[in-house]
Formats: sequence, structure tokens, C-alpha cells
Amino acid sequence: MGLILLKKEKNQSLGVWEISESINELKALTKGVKFDQIKSQKRKLEILAVRALLKEMCGNVKLDHNKYGAPILDNNKKISISHSKQLVAIIVSESKSAIDIEIISKRILKIKDKFISSYENINESQESLTIAWSTKECIYKWHQKGNLNFKDDISIRSINHSTKTIEVFFDRNLFILNFLKINNHILVYVCK
Repeated sequence: MGLILLKKEKNQSLGVWEISESINELKALTKGVKFDQIKSQKRKLEILAVRALLKEMCGNVKLDHNKYGAPILDNNKKISISHSKQLVAIIVSESKSAIDIEIISKRILKIKDKFISSYENINESQESLTIAWSTKECIYKWHQKGNLNFKDDISIRSINHSTKTIEVFFDRNLFILNFLKINNHILVYVCK
């Protein structure tokens, strides 16, 4: 399938790739990607799809990782990457950014008490809980330093389904995140 979303806004680009290609088809699109140490076919597909999507979005840039494992580019732009099932999502921005994509599933109902606090007024539908989880994942990725408790350190003030925005308090700051529903996935992203 390949590229299913490319959205450019202000100083950021957002892309989503649906993986339907074989490893060999993706290799042909992304010459020079090495993953000799990786045994998982799924992981190889994700790596290749990330490179194919990044090439569509930015041309030939070099992707590396910082000491915390967060992705970095050689063109001084900020990047965040996420994948879920057959989808890969990337945000590239002038500002610090983060992205998370999750499939909507019943699994979220089993873990909600691990990341939702009693003072957060979150609708307990699978979709709203998935938005909440992806929001907290986004803030975690934006922070880039680990050591965050999703339940205590990140507080969702509101999820607005009409504007597709989420208000979050983190580290004494208000963050406004955006979300999209793509097929049966939730995509949440932030640039700040």
C-alpha cells in the first residue's frame, strides 16, 4: 500500500505508511539499510517502512539515535517515529516533536488503571482510552529522558473529539496535542 497520509502544516510534516510490501519490495525502495542483527521479519519490515516513509517525506537524510534511543536526523530537524501492526508513522519538525500510533483494541481496557488517574475524566470507551494511552506515550517520547509515571506525571485535562485536540499538563506546562483516527488506529502527535 505504501504512503497513506502525508500532511504538511506550519513547520512540521506528518506521514503514515501502511506496510503491505514484502521485505524485498521495501529493500528496493530503501537501498543501503542494514539490519543483519535483527531476526524478526516484522521488525525488518518496520525498519524498511520507516526508511521508505522518511525518504518520501525528506529525501535522503541520515537517521540515527541519541543516547536515550530517540531518533535523530542529520539535517537538524526533529523526528519522532511510531509503529503499530501494519502502520508506521513519522513526524518531522523544526520543533521538538513526538508521535504515537496505536491500534484500538480491548487490551486497553485491561491496563487502563495503570495509566489513568482518578482525577482524569476520561470516557472509558476503547477509542478514548487508546487516545489517552497514545497521548501519554507522546509526552514520554517528547520528554526523551525516561523515568515518567504515566498515571502521576502526565495529566490529561480534556479530549476534544470535534477539534481533534487533547489538553495535557506535564512538568507544570500545558501541552496541546492533536489526534487522528486512521482505520482502526489512533495517531497522536505534538510539536512544542
